[in-house]
Amino acid sequence: MPVKLQKVVQPSGNTDSRMSSAPTSARPQFVTVASGKGGVGKSTLATLIADLWTLAGLSYCPFQVDDQRRLEAMLGARVATIVPDYEAAMRAPRALTGPFAPLYDACAAAPRTGASVLLDVGANRVELAALWARKAELQEDLSAWSMPALVLVPALVESESLRQAAGTIRAFAGALPEATIAFVENQRDGRLSDLKPRSGAVTVWRSELAPLLDGPGRHHLTMPLIEADAWSAYENHALRFIKAMSLAPVEAAALLGEEISEAKIMRSAVTAFVRTMRAELAPLLSGVVAPGDA
Repeated sequence: MPVKLQKVVQPSGNTDSRMSSAPTSARPQFVTVASGKGGVGKSTLATLIADLWTLAGLSYCPFQVDDQRRLEAMLGARVATIVPDYEAAMRAPRALTGPFAPLYDACAAAPRTGASVLLDVGANRVELAALWARKAELQEDLSAWSMPALVLVPALVESESLRQAAGTIRAFAGALPEATIAFVENQRDGRLSDLKPRSGAVTVWRSELAPLLDGPGRHHLTMPLIEADAWSAYENHALRFIKAMSLAPVEAAALLGEEISEAKIMRSAVTAFVRTMRAELAPLLSGVVAPGDA
């Protein structure tokens, strides 16, 4: 059954005026956030991208192929979920790729609607999503539609997470050879620069991941730790970044069960994180500008 695509509008309530910007005319993009390992900040990053587009006055169509469905929990019913039928695939292989048809349709409509497409790919769906893109010859069509592709691959600074990030990059580099690909170093549990030179994570970084980022169209971004344990409290209440920044301290304190002073500190930490990530992502996200350029 076809998925009805919707434009995302700014949520009710005023966002922080320091973060807002006027509506911007921008070329729509196909943005994929993917990781071969769970718990690395993938859905947090996808939610942030959605909010940055919203702040810029841009429309987008969000999709997820992820058993956890965390993006849906954050953005609501407008997220279209791709559900491959593995049982039916034994008899009809297209049961795996067929559910991606609405995603293709959204990309095809982008030159007309101006809406970017956001795809959140879960840990056990990376190979399938890349296979579909390759079989559908998506890169050829994206080029014809003048729709640039961006693949963001977040990972923590530990061996298995970095190894899975390398595998994810290889999969999408093969499926979307013209895509811009960025490794996003999630510094929640530490930073690569602070690791011991002979640690397992550094070995994986040097031997598997860093070589994949050497060349044009490859980037290494950083996603800093959100101070004061602020984001987890908002995330547990399914509040997006723009909502967290717009809540008055009294409202936030009542909702989160915190003192007003703590709620203000938490909001400040979330706002600082969004500003930092906005600057980090602005060179890669169409229509999003760095805070100093707004």
